[in-house]
Amino acid sequence: MEYNVHTLSNGIRLLHVPFSSPISHACIIINSGSRDEGEQQMGLAHFIEHLIFKRTEKRNTNQILNRLESVGADLNAYTTKEYTCIHASFLNPYLDRTLELFNDIVFHSVFPEDEMEKEKSVILDEITSYLDQPEEAINDDFEDQLFAGHPFGRNILGTPKTVNALTRTDILNFIATNYKTDEIVVAVIGNYSLNKFVNIGAKHFEPVTANLSPKIRIVPKPNIAQNVVVDKQISQAHVMMGTQAYSLHHPYKAGLLLLNNMLGGTGMSSILNLQIREKYGIAYTIESNYS
Repeated sequence: MEYNVHTLSNGIRLLHVPFSSPISHACIIINSGSRDEGEQQMGLAHFIEHLIFKRTEKRNTNQILNRLESVGADLNAYTTKEYTCIHASFLNPYLDRTLELFNDIVFHSVFPEDEMEKEKSVILDEITSYLDQPEEAINDDFEDQLFAGHPFGRNILGTPKTVNALTRTDILNFIATNYKTDEIVVAVIGNYSLNKFVNIGAKHFEPVTANLSPKIRIVPKPNIAQNVVVDKQISQAHVMMGTQAYSLHHPYKAGLLLLNNMLGGTGMSSILNLQIREKYGIAYTIESNYS
């Protein structure tokens, strides 16, 4: 796939992927997620992701949401353990509008106390809903054991106790410490020339003050093998087995991706699905993944 990268003076990278289509897609990815939180601040990165849609220096919640939805676009966001992503899909004429909004919600959110309290209730409901979904809960239990003692083992949503304790000061300190401009990427795939995208991207992101100080991250250590059983009143058993694997930068990564796809990747023709489900009929769903 053809792509171009332009780096602004503050370190923010503009990633351009030309694609002939009437609909474009854009995202701003911040290399900061739940692994960057303190143990007493579990859920903070995810909390911030919710709150950036609530109020900025010049927009309220309705104005933020209507800015793109009023022209038929879609705006959303998600948080992982390693990064936060705000993304949008829109008709080609609205690139400028989209990038301006990205800038506003990421760099000019004000995090009002009243909205913080309301959003805490929303997240507490979200935590409860995941506990009611065993196929989701087992992922958290698995990673809690696999990365015991490391931030990777913590729940992205946090716990009711940690979420309720989060403050506006926590938010501002986390952003100042982790939203490094040289670890932010603004990416667009659409029918634009590189020059047009760079000009619009620079207009909205070149003025952002550089924040280039290094970030320290702890590498997880391998843990010993263990078996954990969680008693839960459900009709089906959910089983997960795994271990730490090669990193994104390891030369064996491509081979492991291929092996995973053959063993239990997406689709019905994987080895695990053909043997465990189709041949023996002892499971409804079985798959593998490498991430």
